[in-house]
Amino acid sequence: SRQLFSGSSRQCVCGGASWQKFGGCSVAAMIYIFNGCKSICALPGQACTECGKCCASMNCEPIKDCCDTTGKSCTQFMDKPLSSFVFIAWGKSLMELFFCYSAMSAPPIKNCVFTDGTGAAIGITNWLYVQMAFAALNMVFAPWFQHQVWEQVKNDVTQQAGGMVITAPSTTLPKEVVAHAFKQVMMYDLGVLFYFFALI
Repeated sequence: SRQLFSGSSRQCVCGGASWQKFGGCSVAAMIYIFNGCKSICALPGQACTECGKCCASMNCEPIKDCCDTTGKSCTQFMDKPLSSFVFIAWGKSLMELFFCYSAMSAPPIKNCVFTDGTGAAIGITNWLYVQMAFAALNMVFAPWFQHQVWEQVKNDVTQQAGGMVITAPSTTLPKEVVAHAFKQVMMYDLGVLFYFFALI
């Protein structure tokens, strides 16, 4: 095998296969990890799809349609832009909610008192409530932001392709299209502006 070094990254060629390595971690390995997480997240969608097939065999069309729609939404979630952002945001927010609730439920919280300044006026309990509110806001913002970017992607592709309509995220898109949609939502969407000021 031979190795080609370029700055902090290196390309390894072994047995006719090549991949990039960054900081000792191969991109190929990272892709396998991501695909594993993607398969796990798709399991609820696959379960709903199978449930829809079962309902179809019993001629229960309303439940079948509901299961099929839910299954497609869950299965295609990880194929959309910013899916990892939504996944991480929900994980961190749930952890914050859990720890804030645990702190409020702990008996020693009564002994935690701010002696002066703004902290004394707010109090530890109210401060924890505010943190929980921000965690809930983050859980709402993340999927909403993903939805806005995806809608912008579909609009941009429709305009550029002369009426082409994207019905599923499995369509291969140039990264420039996704980057432009992200920039448009970040700069001009009022919801992003509200979220920005809420964080301040």
